[in-house]
Amino acid sequence: MPKDPPKPRSARAPRKLSSTEERRLRAQKICSRSAEMPFRCNRCEEKNLRCFVDTATGHCAGCIAAHAECSLFVPEKEWEKAEEEERATELALARSEAESARLRVELLEVKSRKQEFARRDLAILRVHDQVQGQAQEVESSSTTVPLPLDPPADLGWSQANNLLLDPSFDQFLANLPDGSFFDNLVVPPSPPLVE
Repeated sequence: MPKDPPKPRSARAPRKLSSTEERRLRAQKICSRSAEMPFRCNRCEEKNLRCFVDTATGHCAGCIAAHAECSLFVPEKEWEKAEEEERATELALARSEAESARLRVELLEVKSRKQEFARRDLAILRVHDQVQGQAQEVESSSTTVPLPLDPPADLGWSQANNLLLDPSFDQFLANLPDGSFFDNLVVPPSPPLVE
């Protein structure tokens, strides 16, 4: 059998790129077709590099080329942590507001109690002033009690009063030895005042 004619040698197939070369090529493509980010990932920020993002992976071209962890997008754990902190802070704020409202109510109750005490004390002082005023009126009117025009029936000493008012009694006293009449004179106590 005749031999098949030799196959013409085809052009060599392109060799497979290494992983480093693939990463660099992908980073160049990202830089050429993506827009530069207005902010940078931590690695690009530290090295002062321009930061181009690959929307398919969420990593920037510089981190892809260097095979480094890219912090351009916040990891899910960080989001969950931030959301948990937010919920805890909101709950603490709500508790604080509730405590503040409770304290405001307590303060208003104390103020109300104080006002009630003041009203009660003022009422007591008014009554006290009225009673004191009435007592002063009675006292002032009792000190100026008019004497009755008619002498009382017989108090037992009214005759002495008439005797003292008699002008002849003055003559009798003038004839007595020095003070002997007054030494033996007993004057009964005056009756108590009626209020």
